[in-house]
Amino acid sequence: MTQTGSSPLAHRTVLAVPDAHAPIDTVRRVGADWLRERFGRAPTHSGHHRLGEAAVLTNQAAYRPDGSEHAVRLQLREDLAEATWRTTVTCVTAPEGGALVAVTLEGFADHGMPPAPPRPPLVRELVGALRPLDGLAPLTLDAVPVGPQEVDELIDILCDPGRRLPAVVAAAPLHPEPLWWERLASVVDRCAGAASTHLLRDTEAVDAFRDAVGEHHRVAPGAVRTFRVDADPGWPADGARHRYLTVGRLGDPDDRAWLTIAPTVRRIATLAPVPEPLREVRFTEESRRRDEQRRAALAADGALELDSLRAENAELKQLLAVADADLRESRTGTDLAARNVDAREAELRALQQLYDEDFEDALRMLEELDSARGQLRELRQRLRERGRAVPGPRHRPAAGRPPERQAVPSTFEELLQRCSAAFPSLTVTAEPGPALRLDECDGARRWARKAWQALGALDSYADGVRGGFRGGFYQHCQEGRAGSVTWPRNQLASNESPTTMAKWGTQRVFEVPAAIDPSGRSVMEAHLKLGSKGSSSPRIYYLDDTRGKGRTRSVIVGYIGPHLTNTRS
Repeated sequence: MTQTGSSPLAHRTVLAVPDAHAPIDTVRRVGADWLRERFGRAPTHSGHHRLGEAAVLTNQAAYRPDGSEHAVRLQLREDLAEATWRTTVTCVTAPEGGALVAVTLEGFADHGMPPAPPRPPLVRELVGALRPLDGLAPLTLDAVPVGPQEVDELIDILCDPGRRLPAVVAAAPLHPEPLWWERLASVVDRCAGAASTHLLRDTEAVDAFRDAVGEHHRVAPGAVRTFRVDADPGWPADGARHRYLTVGRLGDPDDRAWLTIAPTVRRIATLAPVPEPLREVRFTEESRRRDEQRRAALAADGALELDSLRAENAELKQLLAVADADLRESRTGTDLAARNVDAREAELRALQQLYDEDFEDALRMLEELDSARGQLRELRQRLRERGRAVPGPRHRPAAGRPPERQAVPSTFEELLQRCSAAFPSLTVTAEPGPALRLDECDGARRWARKAWQALGALDSYADGVRGGFRGGFYQHCQEGRAGSVTWPRNQLASNESPTTMAKWGTQRVFEVPAAIDPSGRSVMEAHLKLGSKGSSSPRIYYLDDTRGKGRTRSVIVGYIGPHLTNTRS
């Protein structure tokens, strides 16, 4: 069975269980309840067990040199028409106590992508039975209430370097909001095992939390903020990393943004690195042989007579001897594959760390450049207002107080809030919905900063036209005049293909000022490309009216969002 287009990994939950009593027995019990509910029976001994025409269960165990059991794995494979689904539950205990439990769901389709799967239901049961932790944070089935006295503990959780999952912090609304509480309960239930959830229960707790973390990381009454790992309340720019939904959006019956919270945290949990003990555990034939011996010993302590036990053992030995030859090559291949996966995950972690460091350096440089350009733009405007020529690169204008430096937005929500004030030569009519949907994608932070650069280039061009520049936007980007903001020309398209416009041209009709078109709508073909890979591949569509019939002397930005349908969709 092959998977095309992406990884077969659809869901993964890893639970850290501290000093639990008999965690393997608990995992077996929860797994057996889940299997009995679905198939009516749940075999517990090692080996392959067919549970129906399309379902096969594999039970495995692993043992330490002293013969004690330290790991167990239950794997259910279901060969369905649309795809083959494989659910794996693995529990690995530590000698000093505690355990790690992983629940993984994989989908393998012959053609294309398998349908979106639900979260495995036994995740919730395992969270309730095992009471796991994520660093300092408890993973629970209900939001943990936080009063003023518990705020310091919540801050420790958010800043805990050992936290590997998101932390969802909600604040109780000021007024009765039945829909708000209903939605919060649904979010908490869907986030079980993938995030810790916390509820600031009153205004005193909200105020104490704001005083502790500052304005950029606050959670206002009725709002919900999803804190990613490595939160840094001491750095104001870090606040934009942590998705924020207001009480107005959570309480609006027509707003669906709350539905994105759980998928976002589950995606983060799925992509988090797998802890080393889970990666290193091996379930070999020797473990199965030990498991059969354990079963035989347990049976001997019960009702089986000695002669029957000896006959069963002799038969098992004979079968195992035959199976050893057949499994030898398979075992070798499996071990090599596991080692290869370990190496690739280690390489991925190293590359991700390097990427994160390089990305942060690039963002700092972009902020410095954006601040310098803002100062230059303000100085050029002052000179124009005084009737003086705009200085060239060799001129040194008189020093003045530079404008307050602001961080480049890292979310589209923040970008939409700030773009009108930051780019006065633009008229932004774009609907916020498509742009806000981009915030739920993995590349949102990178795309938001590129969008800010793109809008800055359009604003710089319109500002240049007002100052006497005679070319179009392409020439503006090509010439790169001193102090101007440009955009890569290979990421600029001035029109769409005739086929695209004939079939999907209506998707490219956006809102414009009435001075341009009395209907308030106009076709926009020119666009800037924020990304070229994946299904989102964001775009910014615009209409140049710097010299147009509308006399707005601005660039109209009509769309910011995912790629629209074309011949390559």
